Amino acid sequence: MFLHSLTHWLRKRSQVKSPQPRPSTRLRLEQLEDRVVPSFTTNTYTNATVQITPGFTVTEKVTVTVTPFQGFDSSTGQITPIPAGATAPTSGTVLFNLNDQMQSATLNSSGQATATFQVPLLAFLAGQGMIVQYLGTTDSSGDVWEGSTFLAPLYKNWDNVLFAGMLTFNQLTPQQVYAQEISAFQNPSGTPTTLSPGNTAQGEQDTITTPIGPVTFNYIDPGTIDTITALGREWPGILAIQLNAYAGISLSSSK
Repeated sequence: MFLHSLTHWLRKRSQVKSPQPRPSTRLRLEQLEDRVVPSFTTNTYTNATVQITPGFTVTEKVTVTVTPFQGFDSSTGQITPIPAGATAPTSGTVLFNLNDQMQSATLNSSGQATATFQVPLLAFLAGQGMIVQYLGTTDSSGDVWEGSTFLAPLYKNWDNVLFAGMLTFNQLTPQQVYAQEISAFQNPSGTPTTLSPGNTAQGEQDTITTPIGPVTFNYIDPGTIDTITALGREWPGILAIQLNAYAGISLSSSK
């Protein structure tokens, strides 16, 4: 009896189905839908520095930096902001003209381009003007950088013949950059009565390296030494003559 019951129980156990394994879950990456970042179109601002190395032939190294800049809406007469997401351009051609010596260069990944000029000393002393034009570019994403121009006389003095120096220029305001367009909008006939100023309109700094340290001649249009920065202080421009800076002196300066 016991053997029969045991045999019956074992037979029933053998008929119990083993649980089926659960199907394994396979992880996979779903393809995301393509996301298009809106492209932009921005105006640009071209600024320059001029590194001067004196000698019988003066070396002038011009470095240009191009950055996004506000625009002007000719239909409303308003200055428009820099588009969201606009970055500095990293390509495009830059044309240089220094006293009718011409060169071209390609903007690099830092938004800069450089050209080096060899200028006879007498031509350097006679006065110089410089035009730099960025021609603009469009990248593969459809982003557009409009062209822009730098135009300025180069204010220097006799100390630039003796010491290495650097010319830098303060950035113009949008109202100065678009002065001609604003004038045309405000004139009922649409004819401008004002031209946009040169890139010295906000001032130029001529910083030379001297035995007593750096000395900066702060110029204002039309080429007057307004003040001097030296020895950690700002001095009246009339004192420039004591530093042999005979060019650009305004004897009527009261600063």
